[in-house]
Amino acid sequence: MDRGGGAGVRKIGIVASGASETGAKVILNEGEEKAVKVEDLVLIKNRNGNDVFAVCRGGLGSNDNLKTGAYSPGVAYARRGKKPSSAKEFYEFKLSVIGDVTIRLMQNKGIIAPCSDVYVFEEGDNPMGYLGSSSITIGYYKEHPSWSVPVEPKFIPYHIGVFSVTGGGKSFLARYELIPLLRKAGYDVLIFDWKGSDYVPYFENVISFSDIALDDDVVLSYLTSKMDYFGYTGEYKHRNAIRDTLEDVIYEMNWRETPAEEFKGFLQKNVIGILRSENTDRQGSVDSYGKRYIRKFHKALRKLEDRDFKNILGNMTPEDILKVTREAHVVAIDVSKTGKDEKLSIFLSITKYLRELMEQKKRLNLALLIDEGPQYCPFMPKGPEYDCTEMISQLCALGRSYNLSVVLLSQGIAGEIGINASIRRNLNTQFIGKIHPLDLYEASQLLSALDLDPNFLVSLPEGHFYFLGNMNPSPVPLLITFSIDKGERP
Repeated sequence: MDRGGGAGVRKIGIVASGASETGAKVILNEGEEKAVKVEDLVLIKNRNGNDVFAVCRGGLGSNDNLKTGAYSPGVAYARRGKKPSSAKEFYEFKLSVIGDVTIRLMQNKGIIAPCSDVYVFEEGDNPMGYLGSSSITIGYYKEHPSWSVPVEPKFIPYHIGVFSVTGGGKSFLARYELIPLLRKAGYDVLIFDWKGSDYVPYFENVISFSDIALDDDVVLSYLTSKMDYFGYTGEYKHRNAIRDTLEDVIYEMNWRETPAEEFKGFLQKNVIGILRSENTDRQGSVDSYGKRYIRKFHKALRKLEDRDFKNILGNMTPEDILKVTREAHVVAIDVSKTGKDEKLSIFLSITKYLRELMEQKKRLNLALLIDEGPQYCPFMPKGPEYDCTEMISQLCALGRSYNLSVVLLSQGIAGEIGINASIRRNLNTQFIGKIHPLDLYEASQLLSALDLDPNFLVSLPEGHFYFLGNMNPSPVPLLITFSIDKGERP
C-alpha cells in the first residue's frame, strides 16, 4: 500500500483542479471511496513545497453515464435495471484547510497545486500534535480515542456555548469534559441546575434553594406563587390588596429569625391584622372588602406547608456561596424546588455580587455553568428574563478581563428555542451537536461559511459535537466525541 508523510498515513488520491490556499478537492483512488469518510483528517503534500493539514468535508460521487436531465445510453441501461459502465465514475471530497504544518501550524498562504498527493491519517499516526502541545484537552477526534483534542485555555474567559437538542449529550459533555477541563485550567465551577437532576446527583457539594438567603422580593414572589396568587388571575395576580399587605409585612417587619414552624402564625397575625385595620368602617367593623380579603388569605395560607417556610429562611449570602465554591471547587445550586421568577432572582442575586467584585478589579478564576440557557436569556426576554439577559451580557464583558467564564447550555441556537443574539455573540467558543430542524437557518448562517452542511448536524449521533471558536487551535471546526464511565463521578 502506498505510504507517505508518516508511518500511519495512506495515500488516497490527488488534488483536483481549482484548488486555492484555503480549500481543495481530492479525487479518490479507486476503492478509497469505501474507506475514506467525511471528517477524516488528511495531509496534502503540496507540489508547491509545503505540507498542508486539512479535513474532508462534503463528499460527491459522479458518473457521466448517469447524468439526468437528458436521455443517454447510461440512462437507458438504468431503465432496464442494468448497470452502465463505470469508466466515467469517480469520487471526490471537498477539503477544508486547517493550515500549513511544514514547520508548525500556520496559516496556509500558498496555492495548493493540482495533482498534489493526499494522504489520510490512520490510528497509528496521531495528527493532533499539529494543533499544539497543550496539556489541556477535550474528548477525542471522531472515531479515534487516542487522538485527544487540545484546547487553548487562555480563551476560557471568552465564554463557552453548548448547543444540542434534548438527548444530544449537552449535560454529559459538561459533566465529563468541560468541568474537568475548567478545573485543570484553574477555574472553580458554580453550576445553576435548573431541573435539579442533570448535575445535583453527580456532585458532592450541593446548595439547595432553602440554604440561600433570599432577597425580600424573591420571598414575596415565592410565597404568592405558592399561595396561588390568592385566587386572582391576569393582571390582578401581582396587583391586589392582599399582595400589597404581604409585601408590607415582608419588606418592613423582622421575620428572618422566626422559626419555620412559627412562620404561618406570624403571617396570619400580621397580614390579617393589617387587612383588618385598613378595611374597617366608621362603626369599627371590618367592611365587606376586608372580609373578602381575609377569607381569601385564609384559604391561600392553607396551601403553604412547613417546607415552604424552610425554603425562605436560608442564611447563605452570595459571599458565603462563593466561599464554599472556593473550598469545594465544584458546587451545584439546586433551584428546582421553586418557580421561574424565583430561580432567576437567585441567579441575579449571586451574579450581582460577582459583578461587584469584578468592578473592584478582582480576578475571579470562576466559571458559571448555566443549564437551560433560554430560561435566562431567551430570544425575546421579558420581565426578570430581561434583567438576567442584561446581567449575563455584563458578566461576559467583564469576565474577559477578570477570569470569569460563562458556560451556557441550550437546546437551540436562535429563535424561540434558542438564546438571545447579544449573548450568543459573546460565546466565542462553541460546541454544536445535533440540532433541531428549526435551527437549520441559523446553523446555515454560522456553519456554511465553514464548509459544514447544516443538514449533516440534524443526524449527528448523541455525544458528537463540532468544536469551533477561540479555544480550538484549529481555525476550522473539528468533530469531537468523548467516553463516559457511568460508574464514576465526573
